[in-house]
Amino acid sequence: MKRLLFVCTGNTCRSPMAELILKDKFKKNQVKGIRVSSAGLSATENHKISKNSLHALKKMGIKGYAFRSKQLTEEMVNKADLILTMTVSQKESILRYFPKSKTLCVCEITGKKEISDPYGQGLEVYEKTASEIDDACNIILENVLI
Repeated sequence: MKRLLFVCTGNTCRSPMAELILKDKFKKNQVKGIRVSSAGLSATENHKISKNSLHALKKMGIKGYAFRSKQLTEEMVNKADLILTMTVSQKESILRYFPKSKTLCVCEITGKKEISDPYGQGLEVYEKTASEIDDACNIILENVLI
């Protein structure tokens, strides 16, 4: 089984949305053999996904009620076949400590901009972020990158 790991800062907004969106796409397209998960560089363990992230996902027809945040660990990095970060600085942080990990920023795959943090902003910003993540997940699905 291949493992893809999304990483953001707190693991309550962007990376859980990416995890849940890509899992949904894999399920609908019957992609098997890839485990998708997420974690945060500075996450507090066991927090729920943010309310606005949940609302944005719900609008897309995706449920995320059972999600709980996780702090990125060395074990997660070592098990991942591919780590996708939301920003270049997050990628650089991981590579500083784990230079042999296969880590890319989502923008390197999409050819678009980084996915900025919607934390603390209005629902419209979360919906825009979810849409950007959805576009990135479509590219990942098309290429099945791992």
